[in-house]
Amino acid sequence: MTLSPALAPRVARVSGQGQRWAEARTGALLSLPAALYFLLFWVVPFVSAVYLSFTSYDLAGAPEWTGLDNYRRMLEDPGFWNSARVTAVYTAGSVVPSIVLALAIAVPLSKPGRYNAFLRALVMIPAAMPLVATSLTWSVIFAEDGLANALIGLAGAEPKPWLTDEGLALWALVIMTTWKHLGLFVIILTAGLQGLPLSVFEAAGLDGAGPVRIFFRITLPLLRRTLLFVLVIAVVGAMQSFVPAFLLTKGGPAGATEVLPLYMWATGFTFERMGYASAIAMVLLVAMLALSVAQFRVLRGGDDG
Repeated sequence: MTLSPALAPRVARVSGQGQRWAEARTGALLSLPAALYFLLFWVVPFVSAVYLSFTSYDLAGAPEWTGLDNYRRMLEDPGFWNSARVTAVYTAGSVVPSIVLALAIAVPLSKPGRYNAFLRALVMIPAAMPLVATSLTWSVIFAEDGLANALIGLAGAEPKPWLTDEGLALWALVIMTTWKHLGLFVIILTAGLQGLPLSVFEAAGLDGAGPVRIFFRITLPLLRRTLLFVLVIAVVGAMQSFVPAFLLTKGGPAGATEVLPLYMWATGFTFERMGYASAIAMVLLVAMLALSVAQFRVLRGGDDG
């Protein structure tokens, strides 16, 4: 059957619309499992946590609405403020050296070299290890007869109670965290450095700029977005760190390593104050969002691109 010239464009338009609807239905069906997963395991728990933060809930009975009581209690809770201080020290102590060391290692690894590909794979080994396995390994290293005391013993120092001393335990966690995440940061920064335009560095060299000046005046500004990404994931990861403190020290000694996620877990599941634990989770979330926004503002500066 031959269509008249007047009907042909209309039939083609209807056929095209039908094909687009079919593609849209197929796309919706394919994305449905991921959407359901996000809804059930992200949206629902988050909304539940927000609601529970305004209630008194002991896991046995029904939640009882208490308004802002949990947040008022937080202001007067010395355990919360101790955990907040510990989290701040742990975050700063692990993030700053991790990024500085990663940048120092990434600069030479980003240049052509015979063994650089092998070295980049080597530094990724700690990051590829499961966090539980890493924590258990470092618990052996920091044991009384472990590798850490053996090394300082070579320098004539006395053995240290790394995981049981209030002044050392947190820094033991910082050392472990720095070692764990250093390789990932090195790889990200190496990729960022390799993506920088060589012409800029060649022009700076022709103008007589030395390596130090090139690094601080050219390399760092051009690497700003990569540094921003590394800084954000490092800070967020440190602030929600739970496994190292749980496995190595259980928050001790005397709360010296009780980071906020561990305090929140103990409040909810050990003391069964799930409403108060949810309020702590909300405060931690807001703190992470605020710090992330601050980092974007500082590091992006006037860059609108």
